[in-house]
Order: sequence, then structure tokens, then C-alpha cells
Amino acid sequence: MSNENTRGSLSRRDFLTAAATAVGATAAAAAVPATAFATAPGVIGDWAADGSAQVGVPASAETNASAADGTYRDHNAAAFPANDATPIPPRDVPATWDYECDVCVVGAGGGGLNAAARAAELGADVICVEALGLHGGNAQSAGMCGILGGYSGQNKKHFAFPSYPFDPQALTDWAMDEYHYAADPKLIYRIASEGGKSLDWMADCGVRWRLGEVPVYVAPKNATLDHHVLKMKDATDAMFAFGQKRGVRYKFQCPAAALVRDETGRIVGLVAKEDFDREVYIHAKAAVILTAGGFCNNKALLEKYIPTAAMGCASSYLVGGETGECFRMGLGVGADVSGFNSSASFDGGVDWQAEGGQWARFLYDGMTQLSRQPWLTIDRCGNRLRYMDSRVGEDGANAIYALGDLATIQMTPPGHRSYIIFDANYEDHLAGFAQEHCRKLITPDLEQIDKVPEHYRDWHHGVQDAIDADVLKRRDTLEELEADLGFAPGVLTEAVAKWNECCERGEDDFMYPMPPEWLHAITTPPFYGCRIGGNLYGTKAGLLINDEMQVISTKGTPIPGLYAGWHTAGGACGENSYIGDPILGSLLGDVSLAFCGGYLCGTFAVQNEMEGKVA
Repeated sequence: MSNENTRGSLSRRDFLTAAATAVGATAAAAAVPATAFATAPGVIGDWAADGSAQVGVPASAETNASAADGTYRDHNAAAFPANDATPIPPRDVPATWDYECDVCVVGAGGGGLNAAARAAELGADVICVEALGLHGGNAQSAGMCGILGGYSGQNKKHFAFPSYPFDPQALTDWAMDEYHYAADPKLIYRIASEGGKSLDWMADCGVRWRLGEVPVYVAPKNATLDHHVLKMKDATDAMFAFGQKRGVRYKFQCPAAALVRDETGRIVGLVAKEDFDREVYIHAKAAVILTAGGFCNNKALLEKYIPTAAMGCASSYLVGGETGECFRMGLGVGADVSGFNSSASFDGGVDWQAEGGQWARFLYDGMTQLSRQPWLTIDRCGNRLRYMDSRVGEDGANAIYALGDLATIQMTPPGHRSYIIFDANYEDHLAGFAQEHCRKLITPDLEQIDKVPEHYRDWHHGVQDAIDADVLKRRDTLEELEADLGFAPGVLTEAVAKWNECCERGEDDFMYPMPPEWLHAITTPPFYGCRIGGNLYGTKAGLLINDEMQVISTKGTPIPGLYAGWHTAGGACGENSYIGDPILGSLLGDVSLAFCGGYLCGTFAVQNEMEGKVA
């Protein structure tokens, strides 16, 4: 191929090795070019090709359009003009309101669905607004959620951490130690004590948790985690149906625009754009609950509040929004921020943006999984980088941590990018690498493969897309590859020569050696190389809340009438945690965190603001 495209206490380890674990991981479908959804700039959440409010549903072989049949959509950058970190000021109370309710929920993802359903169950009249054309949000793309104990199914198995029976205080103590005490212990305790209760409540609402499969998973030693993609769609569908039965009024293609604040400082409503156009004022007599996500796709907010993610992440796979409008609305009414510089990432974020591609892509596009294998990995100086194995083996769910730990390694070299290098024989090595969890290559026999666009049901197609875009560079010589990846002369070729010497000996001399079976010489053209970094999947910086999910002002007092769930809220893992965290990332699962947060928001919004209506 030519080079015409040249461009310059008890530790978590002890715990995970010694005990069974509930795990959370996120898996998703794939991506197609943004041009598949041409839409006018400035329109948020409109997936229609002609810019109309009516969303068409192309066949899954053609696009990733969201629909009730389970097909998925790609993030369209033109539909999410999110590059603004400024606060969104509140509006004054209007002369007349367009809609009346007790509680208005912003976002119909996993958290918003739970918040709306719980508030309605407790007697509130609820309106839930959503920018997209259907419910589920990013939770629709999730594959697992898990908790550390307290769920009835886990009690039946006598599972809890750090020991059975489940003790939320013991879990809180462990978590605070892991966070170096840079977190709110009351908030952690609330999550620990209510997490199991929230999942049991969802089961009562119609969600069919299946212990031993997903979403609630207890992983004993030597267990192998298959990946179960897109299972959370079942849970979000059930919660949406439960909310409908309880009278929740859902308004889709209706993004939030601003909060409404009265003369006393209380939040009393929301301004939304019905059909992306007409501004409507929704009177929320009791509370507004913000659950529409963090700001993974808002580069200005990332640069200001999570600089490590802005620099070190090469991509985001939260394609269903996450542009930070809720966060900015909170800032506009004087909310404080917590969890500065905290986020969660997986390894192997492919740097599509470096070649003019888009930032937000689904996790399962074939190329992402290929990038997460144990290839020769170097920094721009040619130094080898350590690989973290995700095979379960004797370590049980300890392997889950490899996903975040490797992200740190790949995000922090000079230039915040790493480089993977391999040769034409790469496909012969994949089975021997035997990587697990979301590092597995998507294959036609994957569970619920029918929900993946046909084009990406064969992982080769995603890899070919990357080659065609020159994101994965294929060159006839190592010297060409070296130049086109931007290395100084000799840096890449010398690193490959040293690697090949190790392969010939069958023994790696690196400080963190590869096992012999992974030593494959790079000798057969064409040669391949790709820039990688972190793959951002969750903001942990967000609006400061207390343990009743009330948004806290910069004066240290609750903002009357305003609540926030994850990932609009932040701070539960403290400051400066940028690859994930043991409870709120891998082990609780970010989708489970959203579920739990929504349940708590709905509960406390009614309990605190609607005296006498708690069931």
C-alpha cells in the first residue's frame, strides 16, 4: 500500500485473587460513518436523514439506526454540537406553563427510566424528556451490571464482599481506602446499602435478572466470562414499560435547554425543545432530576474538568449523547463540582480523529478489539509498554482490572499515545492470545448478534474500514510505517528489531515480559501500525451531590428542587481517578450505578419534596 496518506489495607488485588466478584462491563455494537446520518448542525439527537422530527429506521445492514427492533445507531457529530464549557443560565418563571407535573426527569437512559418509574410509583406525576428518538440511552448498549452484595440472588449464593453476610459499612471502609479517602463516605455508604435494593426493586418492576448470566454476575475463580452484548436493552425496555403503566409521560426528541428558577432560588421547571424546535416550559412543582449523562463527547468540558481524559483518550464509545447539557445547566444555577479529573476508560481507544475520523464510536467495531490484543506496543520514543492480560485463569475477576489498568499505561506515555505494531500474520495469533471480556473479537455466533448491524457481525469488516481510512496503517516496509506513524527515523525499526530478537530466543527480556506463546516476530509484509490511547466510557467528574442525590451549591447547601443521578453527578470516587474505580466502575458497573442513582433520585425527590406521598 502506498504512503500517500502520510500524517505526521485489603488491596483490590488481594480481594480479587481471593474472592468471587460481581462484575460490570460494557459491551456494544459498532459504528458506521457519520455521513450516514446527515443532519443540520445544531440539532441534538435527530437521527433522521432529512432533519425532520420523524426518525426513519434503515435496515441494520445499512446503518446503526436505533429502533425498537434492536438495531443501533452511530453518533453523528453534526447532531451533537458539544464543544462548550460555559454554564447554561436558568430562565425566569414564565407567565404560563406548557406542561404541569410534580417531577420532571431529564434523560430516558438507565438512570432516567428508573428515576421516572420510582417517582411515579411513589405517587408523583412525572414527565421525562429525552433528546433521542427512543428510551434506553447508553444503557441500551451495555452488556453487564453487577453489585458487590446485598442483592437477593447473591444472598442466596451467600456472596458478599468483603465477607458474607453483606455489610455496607465494611464495603465503604474498603472503598474509602482504595480511593485514598478522596471521596464522600456517606455517598459511598448509600450506594453500597441501596445497590442491591435497587436491583431487587427493578425485578419487582418486571426486569428479569438472571443470576449466573447477566446482568447480575457472580464470578468465581476459574470462571470464564463470555460477553453478553446488548442485554441491558431488556432491562431498559422493562423499566420503560413499567413507567408507562405508572403514568410517566415520555417526550422523545425533546432535549433539555435550561432550568427554570423562581425568585426564591428554587428550581421549579425545565425548558425543553419539543421536536428539537419549539421551546416548551414544563412546570415541575416538586423537583427536576438530571440524569442525561456526563460529558464524554464535549471536548471543552473534558479539557476543563478532566484534562487527563482530554489528553489521553483517543476515543469515546458513548455514542448516545453524553454532551454535558445537564452538567452545564447545573453550573448555571450555582452548583458545585466534585470528582475533578476523574473518569473511566478502557484500553485500546483507536485514534480515528488523527486521520479525520470521529471521536465517538461504539466499542465493538472490530478494529477496537484488534487494538486491544498483546501486540508489540511502544511509545513515541520506542520504549516498550506493558500489557495487562484479561484472561481469567486463576485470578478470577481480577482480569477485569486489566481493562482499566492498561488504559492508564496507554494514556500516560509522552504524547499521550501508544502505538501497536504487527505484521501480515496477525490473524494467526488471535486465538492464542485468548483475551476475554470486551477484548473478544465480535463473531457471528455472539449472543444477540442479530442486534449488531450486519456489516459488523464479521470483525474483519471493522478492521478493513480502519485500513481504508488509514487509521490502521498498512505499509510495505517498516521504514514507510515508521515515517507515516510520525516516528523519528530509526525509532520504530530498532524497536521491532529488538522485539524480533526476543521472539527468536523465545524469551522476552522486557521488565514485564510477554509469555513465550505471545512472542511473534514482525517480519512478513505488509506491516501494520495504529495510534491508540484510552477509550473513554464514563465521566466521574460531575455536579456535587449529597447522599440523598440533592445537587449542592458552591455555598455548600442543597439547591432546592434539584437532584442529579449518574453520570451527571460526580465525586463518588474522589479526585484524580482517571482509569476507573473499583466500586463505581468495573465492579459495580457504570450501568448499575446509573440504575441505582435513578432509583435513589426518584425516591428522595418524592420523599423530600412531596411530603405524605411516599408509598
